Amino acid sequence: MNTLTKRLWKCISYCFPFRKKKPNDNAVEEIEIKQESLEKQPIEANSERETSYEVNSERETTIEANSERETSYEVNSERETTIEANSEIETSYEVNSERETTVEANSEIETSNEVNSERETTVEAKRKRETTTKAHRKRKAANKSKSTRKTAKKPNVSPERDKLYCDECVSRQKRCFEDQVKTSIVKKKVFWTDFKRSNDFERGLLSRGWVKKIAPTFNAGPKKTVFRDPTYGHKIISRYDIQPNLILTRQRIELHLLKEDQITNHFCRVHATSKSGLCKVLRQWCLSCDANPHTFFPRCYMFSKINEKQAFIDDFTMTAACGILKWVLRTNGKSLQDEVIPSRKEKEEKTAICMSDAKINNHGPARIVPEDIIVTALVACQFHLYDLTHEDEDDIICAGIVDRKHFISDYYQVMHHGAHIQNSDKYVDYCHQLLCKLRRVNPQLDIDGEKNIWISKPRNLSRGRGIRCRNDLKDICSLGREWVVEKYIERPLLVYGTKFDLRQHFLITDWYPLTIWFYKHSFLRFSSQPFTLESLDTATHVCNYAIQKKLKNAPNRHPNLPEENMWHSDEFKEYLCTIGKEQVWDSIIIPGMKKALIHTMKATRENVKYRKNSFDLFGSDFLFGENFQPWLLEIQYKPGITKDTSVMWKIVPPMVEDMLRVVIDYKDDPNCNVGGFELIYKQF
Repeated sequence: MNTLTKRLWKCISYCFPFRKKKPNDNAVEEIEIKQESLEKQPIEANSERETSYEVNSERETTIEANSERETSYEVNSERETTIEANSEIETSYEVNSERETTVEANSEIETSNEVNSERETTVEAKRKRETTTKAHRKRKAANKSKSTRKTAKKPNVSPERDKLYCDECVSRQKRCFEDQVKTSIVKKKVFWTDFKRSNDFERGLLSRGWVKKIAPTFNAGPKKTVFRDPTYGHKIISRYDIQPNLILTRQRIELHLLKEDQITNHFCRVHATSKSGLCKVLRQWCLSCDANPHTFFPRCYMFSKINEKQAFIDDFTMTAACGILKWVLRTNGKSLQDEVIPSRKEKEEKTAICMSDAKINNHGPARIVPEDIIVTALVACQFHLYDLTHEDEDDIICAGIVDRKHFISDYYQVMHHGAHIQNSDKYVDYCHQLLCKLRRVNPQLDIDGEKNIWISKPRNLSRGRGIRCRNDLKDICSLGREWVVEKYIERPLLVYGTKFDLRQHFLITDWYPLTIWFYKHSFLRFSSQPFTLESLDTATHVCNYAIQKKLKNAPNRHPNLPEENMWHSDEFKEYLCTIGKEQVWDSIIIPGMKKALIHTMKATRENVKYRKNSFDLFGSDFLFGENFQPWLLEIQYKPGITKDTSVMWKIVPPMVEDMLRVVIDYKDDPNCNVGGFELIYKQF
């Protein structure tokens, strides 16, 4: 059936709906069946209907009808929306009229705000420009003054010109450094050092126009010699051997390897810088001069010699005898400075206090020692006085030989265990007279005390290692040949109840003539524990910073003591002012330290291997008695000047700069400023 007949039948079916079907009309029946099946099928079968054109043609009519209905519905809905829109428009006209007035006002406000914001932005832009210009100026000035800048500032140019600019800048810097090295070699301003922390020395030398030779040794050959620019890091390798004019080292140098004009901080055979050497030097020197080392150096014995140990035993016994006499005076309320004899009642009260102390120390009843110990002590002291002054034998109270073993045993009972001596009040006058005579000839009588404490030191160790306080004769005599025994100062000057010592630096620039420079600043080293003689702990009696920095400060220490256990000498002078003793620094302490150092260096000079153009820094340790008298403990060769504390940061950098002034600047200009160093001795 062609398409024309199909359309014809379709129109007839729509126009004549009540027409009866022809029984033999198969085409019409097929169309009706297809139409019914299409009406029942859902819309999802659109893809199948599109394949058959016949079905689509039948549905087009239905779709057109439906579209007409939808258009009618849309027209109605549009009418409703237009009606609603008209009503809304009418209401919006009223609202818009009100809004127009507010909008006009808002627009005026916005325009004013925009003007203000524009003004603010311009002000902020000006401020930013000012700040940026200031920052730029600061940066520019900093870049000019920076010595550690490695490259110059590059202009905004092309990469080719940029590379050319860098190459020219680097080559110019290298040429400048080469010229500086050449001039320094001509002017003999080349130095070498093996200090790991020599920044202060290097800074001072570089500021004076010196250059540093970088080599494993000071006399390394040309293949190992390098000069490095400290500012830009440029290296220059020398083609010939360049010997430094100044050598700074902590190692021993063979002097025969040095030239005459080379300056070095090294001396050979300075015996006073060892514990045993200081004792030996001072003992030998006192035989050839009028000075008495016992006025500034405590008694010391070297156990490396047999006769020294026996001399120590005699000294220990003599010190114990003087301690018994001092105990008698103290127990009966009398001192060497006090001429008033106390009443009998005061003596009884003092004796009762002493007995109660003995019970506390022994945790039981006190033992009574017979008065023979006082007689034995008087005899020993009288013999000692005769040996010192060669007085007539008629002044001897009684004759006899000291039974050392029995006497020492009774002495321990009194001093170590708190025993009391019988009828000690009868001997007060004798003890006082004899001690006054001994005091005139024995300058160390006031520092000896009563406990007879000695300090043992290994002669080859430093930084306080192995140092111990001892008060037992057998214990001390059991030490070997490598030990030095020195009398401990039992009555030291205390600051807030704590022991301290003082490190004083001095500089020697020549031995013939002997030239000594004294540095005006020093520092104090405190113990971490309060001072007491009841305990011989190292933490209480040894003030070396190497030991004390490992310990914790006692909780009952005075709050005015420093946490780092170190004071500047200016702080100590302020403390002296608070106790009303500000004059002792200039009248007793400083003159006493200068005297001790001059005498010690005079005694040492005979053993030093002399060389011109040598210098070195020394550190001396002093302890002070209750009368502010300084006592020399030991002398350190090449002392440590590491900046471990805030006090060392104040002392070390200016001291190094002043040392360079003395060693370098003073040779060219004797009137130059030498900073904190003072020339205290020069032998002409």
